[in-house]
Amino acid sequence: MKFVKLNFVAVLSTIFVCSCVAQTAVPSNARPDSMVSVHELPLPPKAERAFAVGARLLLRGDAEGSLAYFLKARDEAPLSFRPYHNLGLAYYNLNQLDDAGENFQKSIDFTNGKFAPSIFGMAMVLYRESDYQSAENLTLQGLLLQPGSGVGRYCLGLARFSQGRLHEAEASAKEALALDPDETDAHVLLARIHERQHAPSAQLKEAEAYLKAAPNGALRASADELAKRARETLGMQAELAVVGRQ
Repeated sequence: MKFVKLNFVAVLSTIFVCSCVAQTAVPSNARPDSMVSVHELPLPPKAERAFAVGARLLLRGDAEGSLAYFLKARDEAPLSFRPYHNLGLAYYNLNQLDDAGENFQKSIDFTNGKFAPSIFGMAMVLYRESDYQSAENLTLQGLLLQPGSGVGRYCLGLARFSQGRLHEAEASAKEALALDPDETDAHVLLARIHERQHAPSAQLKEAEAYLKAAPNGALRASADELAKRARETLGMQAELAVVGRQ
């Protein structure tokens, strides 16, 4: 598995990753939209302390180490959605998709489907299971809650890309960048789309945009390879043009 910023990612075609589970660890005072219930009350002190330690570990990339703390927070506050959401992220990062899906679904249930990050997380579990249409449908539900989410638009682009709907995927990726310029992984998605469209100049532009914006990013290897292939294609096109003029 690879990582993007503080985000947990899914592999696409073995070399391309996305950041659709990008809402990272929720803070202890996070509130689902339009939701007021026991599920969002402040965590009890013991649960709060365990949750805070788990969140720090998760954000440092130690998903395995975070599990014990989130499980403790869950046991201390079994009706709170927060430990379940972060457990979903940790299990997703560890490639334990069944456990990730179970915990994201708990968070969704406890918030009556009002917490978009858990919806995006569950969508990515479906995406990893190659259920692209269901992943798209669920992402659209999340976007009804957070229409301005760059992460959500990027997730939507990935689901559509995987279904071969390149123009729609391109539009979603561009929307992701317009909404959030820091959603730099969308540049790699656009480069992949342009490669499928046989547009090497655009492919190179997007790959280089990612490398400039995130020179040490988790998608660097993918971006390097996309840029390399684009340059090779452009080089061959230039050689053919020379031959054609002779």
